[in-house]
Amino acid sequence: MRKILGTSLAILLTSTLMAKPNLQMNPDSMKKLAQLAGEPSPYYRGKKEDFPKDYFLVGQNLPFLVGTALFHPNSDKLNLTKEQLDKLIKMKDTIVPASAKMAKKVKGMELELAKNIVENNATPESQYKLVDEIAKAKADMTKAHLQCINDVKHILTPEQFKTLIELASPHKK
Repeated sequence: MRKILGTSLAILLTSTLMAKPNLQMNPDSMKKLAQLAGEPSPYYRGKKEDFPKDYFLVGQNLPFLVGTALFHPNSDKLNLTKEQLDKLIKMKDTIVPASAKMAKKVKGMELELAKNIVENNATPESQYKLVDEIAKAKADMTKAHLQCINDVKHILTPEQFKTLIELASPHKK
């Protein structure tokens, strides 16, 4: 029994040490994204802003699959073909900048809303149009996110997609 347990533990540790992401994060890209995000609101409640993800209408309960497929430490488990990898990289190169640009716009509107109501003593009613604009922008971002999830689903095989969902679900038991 100990031998089986020891062998299983050795295999687990070896596979964990050998796991690697399909791509490495580019520090310059991360720096640009942080610069685009700017300073968080003085009213931001989280420990650290997760830009642009924080600005989607449904930012906490949908997986961000392109990033997981490319950068998750165990994303090599997907065994992507060159064609699949190229498609996912192309998606990253188009979707992330578009999402970041829209998130920057949403963040600006949210900061404007906060300033108007907290500092400029605007009436709530005078801010309803801005609230509707924020809601529409966040809804549009989330609709694009849903399309992205669907596109990834069609790039991968059903088995790969299942593995990707497992990678993207850190709290799943």
